[in-house]
Amino acid sequence: MLLNGHWPSRARQVATRLAIATLSLVLIDASAGLAQLRPDPDALALARPELVDQLKANAYTYFRFVNRPWIARVCDVFAEDLHDLPIVRLHGDAHVEQFAVTKDAWGLDDFDDSARGPALVDMVRFLGSTDLVSRRRGWTRDREAVFDRFFEGYRRGLADPDYRSPQPDIVGRLRAQAPSSRAAFLAWGESKMEPMGEESMKAVLAAMDAVSRFVYAEQPDLARGYLTVVRAGWLRIGVGSAVSEKILIRVQGPTAEPEDDELVEAKKLRNLDGLRCLESPPTAQPTLRAIFGARQLGRMKYTILAAGPELVIPEVVVRGRQLRDWWIRSWDPSYRELSLDDLRSVQDLTEIAYDSGVQLGAGCLKDEAAVDCASLVKREQAYLARLERKVRDETSRLVDQLLLGWKELGAR
Repeated sequence: MLLNGHWPSRARQVATRLAIATLSLVLIDASAGLAQLRPDPDALALARPELVDQLKANAYTYFRFVNRPWIARVCDVFAEDLHDLPIVRLHGDAHVEQFAVTKDAWGLDDFDDSARGPALVDMVRFLGSTDLVSRRRGWTRDREAVFDRFFEGYRRGLADPDYRSPQPDIVGRLRAQAPSSRAAFLAWGESKMEPMGEESMKAVLAAMDAVSRFVYAEQPDLARGYLTVVRAGWLRIGVGSAVSEKILIRVQGPTAEPEDDELVEAKKLRNLDGLRCLESPPTAQPTLRAIFGARQLGRMKYTILAAGPELVIPEVVVRGRQLRDWWIRSWDPSYRELSLDDLRSVQDLTEIAYDSGVQLGAGCLKDEAAVDCASLVKREQAYLARLERKVRDETSRLVDQLLLGWKELGAR
């Protein structure tokens, strides 16, 4: 959930030049024929100056920011293979820094871009992240071994959805970094709330009142008044979601005592329209794609997870239209996302790759409504055998193109 700290301007410039020089040395076939993978111009225009500085300084931050162009490129590269591939539930933005832990769970989280499409979308995205990490950390000789473990995990999860991989060593270290107390967690959350206007606050109160009726009906054991709003504000954190509208809300929780208040995040659904290898969600309630992704693929337990009612925030107008389609989830005080700095060795990366492969393989068809799910599993296994080599090769080629786009942005 946390953004990296900001470096002094001169130090950041020096780090940018050094990082560009280092990563340029490990580009694979970075020929003039490769097309740079560039950010979406509209998204880049909305990015705050400090985020643009981070994009220029850090190739992995750039990678996180360009998920939509990345998916579009994957759709293009594999266009000839798409006609007969099984359609599965996707995470949509599976990468190493989406790995998170709580006190009782771990795995890939954050399903903003969840959708349905061919599994290679998640495979190439996650493998691309491990490739980029390997280049940054000098682990390129182990890249294929990391790929191997991801595919081993994916096949294991696909064949046995109930299988759980051993706990990666890094999970314990991440758990030790959780906030020391609920009071500290709530104080940190409030420090991230930016002021919103009176009309926007009224819209938030009305929306939470409407969604509470739905939540209480679905969870009758939840205390009435649980979702009573105590405080709310705009939330400006994240990288891939940095230009998406988010609101952080402190709610009453199980009692009127402030010590057990909860934090709830309302997120504007990101637009995936026009990505040709993804299914278009139902127009009536598009936010359900994020909910389905969290429930089908996710391992985290949310006290609150719901598609919000039609929520219009008066202060947010994009191209003359007020934004709608929000989804809501509670935050766990013990939640901690992995940062690349948490990786102590290639073994850490290998364990996360295997575990993430298991999670994606086990969940992609879990709630499939088809009568003969076994035949879909066989089709998925056959497609893996046929396309695995191409997935590996094209992943590294896409990372080359991404690094060229990052280098171009840094030169501006």
